[in-house]
Amino acid sequence: MDRRTVLKTSGAVAATVLVAGCPGGDPGEPAEPEESDDDAPQDVAPEDGDSDGFEDSLADQVDEEEPGTDVVRIDYDEFAEPTDVYRVWTGDPTAYSFVDNHTFDGETALRCEVPRGENDGSNAAYWFPENGYGQPLEVRQRAMVRLDGEWTMDEGDVCRFWCFGLNTEAGIQGSGVRGRPSGTDGWSSALAVTNRESRSNGEYKLAAYTYHMDQPWTSGEFEVIDARVPVGEWFALETEVAMNTIDGGSANADGEVRCWLDGDLAYERTDFRWTTIEEQAVEYAGPLVRYGGGETAPTDLEIYYDEHELLADGIPEIPPYDQDPHFEDPANMDAYEGRVTYVNGDETATYRFYVDGEVVHTDWSNVDGHQARYNDAVDITPADDSDSGYATVEATAEPNTVDGYFFDGEFVALDASPDPIELWVSGEQVEPVDYPSSPTDA
Repeated sequence: MDRRTVLKTSGAVAATVLVAGCPGGDPGEPAEPEESDDDAPQDVAPEDGDSDGFEDSLADQVDEEEPGTDVVRIDYDEFAEPTDVYRVWTGDPTAYSFVDNHTFDGETALRCEVPRGENDGSNAAYWFPENGYGQPLEVRQRAMVRLDGEWTMDEGDVCRFWCFGLNTEAGIQGSGVRGRPSGTDGWSSALAVTNRESRSNGEYKLAAYTYHMDQPWTSGEFEVIDARVPVGEWFALETEVAMNTIDGGSANADGEVRCWLDGDLAYERTDFRWTTIEEQAVEYAGPLVRYGGGETAPTDLEIYYDEHELLADGIPEIPPYDQDPHFEDPANMDAYEGRVTYVNGDETATYRFYVDGEVVHTDWSNVDGHQARYNDAVDITPADDSDSGYATVEATAEPNTVDGYFFDGEFVALDASPDPIELWVSGEQVEPVDYPSSPTDA
């Protein structure tokens, strides 16, 4: 079954990690939620007990013909495993499963388990590039969420359960107590449940946890929100994130995050700085569970999800990967053994390199902050068609550009004029002079 035809219910596509670490240090004063002119959902009325859910779909809020916008509506009943729709990675990937009890609607809900004495959980986020969306600039989400009826947390504990947005393709600074992101090396914004600043035992509050360029601590900024998270009841969660704008390579402090619980605006900030490059936007969004940092779950915990929808806006124009047999979608990087990043200097260069195996051209960003662009001057000759017996890449690189490649086999030779200012092979920076100008046996 084709994933895109199952999941996408409206709109027109222009063409397409790790969250670890913990809130560290003393959390700052919680931000007071403010009234917003943004249209909050009006179709959910909070009542005693379970929420009534959403009466409409996010698809009803957008123009289906608007370019760069699309809605993903996920029906868990259509899938056998969570990995059929989400990328499930880090922690314990088996923590996520589909279950037929505690469903909100339909036959199946998504469950994440955190065993007593553990904190792993896992990520089960929707991966926009893999599903044909590239990295959109804005993402709104809806889901029904339920903490199990036995949900218990020790004093001061924190459990993340939702991701507004996350980027790991650009780098690792969006998690893991690594310090402030620079604007080119990752970011994240997540929701947590906590009993910090609660007025009584068994009362849990919402919290926001964000890695951004102005965060006060190395572990990201943690904000307790004065909004109650119910236990043993379904509640309607709606969130949105919009990337900050960029002027002259500098990030403007206008990145936006909002969250509604059962229709009420619970959290809003409009001053985040996450990125200084347009290519670093929302790569992942959705369920994400990790209990604490150093602390562990005091008992077996479960959290449930249902009715997940995502509205992506600002979808980038995606090159036609299917029109060139040697041009590969960057989402397929894991299918190849190695990668090459060719960073050109401030003058036009020509180069040729050889691979003992297979090589494809791609546009991607890597952990070193380089964004490879599609280069229509790249010409690839497969090994079977090459006089040398090696797969060969010949290209012209414009000044201050980056070319990217995936390959299987071995990178064996490079002939460039002038040499690149940087050359990376499988994540390691190498010296061009360390390679012969042609294969020694050619």
